[in-house]
Amino acid sequence: MDRNKAKGMLWGLIVGDAFGSPIQFSGRDSHPWITEMVACPVFNLPPGYWTDDGSMAMCIMDSFVRKGGYDLKDIAGTFLKWLNEGYLSSIEGHSFDVGCATYDSLAAFARTGSLVNGHEESQGNGSVMRFAPSYLIARALGRPEIIHEVSDVTHASATVREVCDRFAAVLDEHLADTRTKKGPGAELKREQVNNSGWAVSTLDAALWAFNTTESFADGLIAAVNLGGDSDSIGAVYGQLAGAFYGFDAIPDRWVKAVKAWEKVDALIERLLNALEK
Repeated sequence: MDRNKAKGMLWGLIVGDAFGSPIQFSGRDSHPWITEMVACPVFNLPPGYWTDDGSMAMCIMDSFVRKGGYDLKDIAGTFLKWLNEGYLSSIEGHSFDVGCATYDSLAAFARTGSLVNGHEESQGNGSVMRFAPSYLIARALGRPEIIHEVSDVTHASATVREVCDRFAAVLDEHLADTRTKKGPGAELKREQVNNSGWAVSTLDAALWAFNTTESFADGLIAAVNLGGDSDSIGAVYGQLAGAFYGFDAIPDRWVKAVKAWEKVDALIERLLNALEK
């Protein structure tokens, strides 16, 4: 495992989420242009607070570290603890920005214990935004099916599984230092990029930002300023770009602007240590 790239994926997710949240739900270009970590008026939060994207990713990391390995039921239980108690939320004791499909699926898990929830129409980006930890676990264990299993806890859709497979293929290329060709590039005009919360469009928007820029910072700025579901577009871009450029390419001021960044970093380091055993 290239530790710098793996750490880049995980920190890229958190930074991208916090960076994009201030203009979440806004129409394209109906918002201030974001170039730094700023306060989030949507949830009345200071700069650097992650949303559901970061919390659910941390839940996967936390489960693997606590259990000493992959335990899907514990991952689902940790998601539920976040939903009900605000575990690993940036707002202590309170979950927020919860997608409808995620809420319904975790409620179903609480009632039935089912680890496969949702339906074919559950094509939102709720499992794509949190993807990097499950990808790294699957890769380390040589069990590619894990990416579908973790996704299916909340978004049991063949379309979303296909997006997960596309995402994994791009990350494979980036870890191998190959710049991806699997997605929209310079031929797509900015106004043509879909900024919705659907899984397919979120991955495509993040790929467009990656393929039309040459640095982590420039790409993240391009990604989140698409507006719409800007925090998740930022989180997905951060994973893609972090895998290619590495953690060292993420501006240090953005990492240290994240709330409790040292605790976040410690969790990421513990996961990476566990994956290397």
